Amino acid sequence: MENPADAVFCGNKGCHKALGEFAYVAEKIDSTATPLEKTADHVARFTAHPHFVTLHVVWFVVWIALNSGALGLAMAFDTYPYSLLGILLAIEAILITGFLLISQARQSRHAELRAELDYEVNVRSYRKLQQLETSLGELAKRLDSIESGSKVGPR
Repeated sequence: MENPADAVFCGNKGCHKALGEFAYVAEKIDSTATPLEKTADHVARFTAHPHFVTLHVVWFVVWIALNSGALGLAMAFDTYPYSLLGILLAIEAILITGFLLISQARQSRHAELRAELDYEVNVRSYRKLQQLETSLGELAKRLDSIESGSKVGPR
């Protein structure tokens, strides 16, 4: 699908955006992401999903059922107080915390780049408004001089 030439956001390369040739923040961040950062983003998205909690509840129920003898199977490999489960959960917590911090740092960089882009757009808009104000002021002076019957300067 072709985007209009005055589109502010467009996915095609070579698209002329209404605000000029600004690089997209998300594209810039994604293009520099390392495999670890991409993995961290996937882990962060997954841990924020309700399926993460559901998966853990199922995992705990099965673990406890297998190790408590509730299923009538003699498969207990981690008896109460489930020390192995505690160690695995501690390792998981360390890894998830690391991934979440990496992902949060990327989101922070994303926000900083967006703020820079917003600032640049604001400065450009301010400058353009100043030019328009000056032009309108000059135009108003010319109209006043024409209406008062005085001679307008050279064009």
